[in-house]
Amino acid sequence: MKGILALGLMGALLSQPLKAEDQIRVQAVARTPESITTQVAVPYPRNGQIVKNPVWMQVRVEGYPLGTGSQFDRADELAVSDMGQTLHVVVDNMPYFAVNDNPAIDPFDEEGYFYDTSYKFKFPKNLSMGEHVLRVFAARSYGESLKGEKAFFVSTFNVGDANSKYDVDLTKPYLTYNEPTNNIYLVQSKPVLLDFLISNCELTPDGYKVRLTVDGKMARTLASWQPYYIYGLRKGNHTVRLELIDRNDKRVPGIFNDVTQTITIH
Repeated sequence: MKGILALGLMGALLSQPLKAEDQIRVQAVARTPESITTQVAVPYPRNGQIVKNPVWMQVRVEGYPLGTGSQFDRADELAVSDMGQTLHVVVDNMPYFAVNDNPAIDPFDEEGYFYDTSYKFKFPKNLSMGEHVLRVFAARSYGESLKGEKAFFVSTFNVGDANSKYDVDLTKPYLTYNEPTNNIYLVQSKPVLLDFLISNCELTPDGYKVRLTVDGKMARTLASWQPYYIYGLRKGNHTVRLELIDRNDKRVPGIFNDVTQTITIH
């Protein structure tokens, strides 16, 4: 009788629907192959330059076609941007904005080296007075960032006030949040890409790691720098938080090392 009751209780527990947070699963996936010749450079604004609103920017890209679809199997697995391959531009700690058009006339840099494409564009909104941090990197049509050293560019510039400094040390370890964002139309039937960049450190099981929290509940500690798939996010709004942590699981100081973004699943 006790065995029958135990089996009945177990069956009742198994038949209960899982909570939403219990259905979330994170899976590591391999990096998409990339060329070591891809380079991103920002000749304007120059590092430390003082500019005014609206801020114009020029980016030069070598060895990476923008606006085309990414010809990898991952493009069939994930939601894809209709902009194709793009540059992701991050100002301070804001979500990136994507660029893939408006090529400039002159494809040469000041040293006379040829770049495949040169782009000149205006920031989508005015920036506050003072110093700002600019991060630019190449990305696939499904949002995954290229992780080659020369495919990522970082510098600072000032809007109007050269005495106001942004509180960040770019020589120390920091995190750059990439995906997921609402820049790509995320659908419930497909996994959500989790992607980020790491600077000035390496991720290891006994060293620096990234802590992922989804909807206020820790989903996983990531000890390898690669893309991940998030499964089980239901239709609606969700929060995704990334923290760079040290070997003692303490958050590494720095404003870029604790980033939360809200995404919408359709």
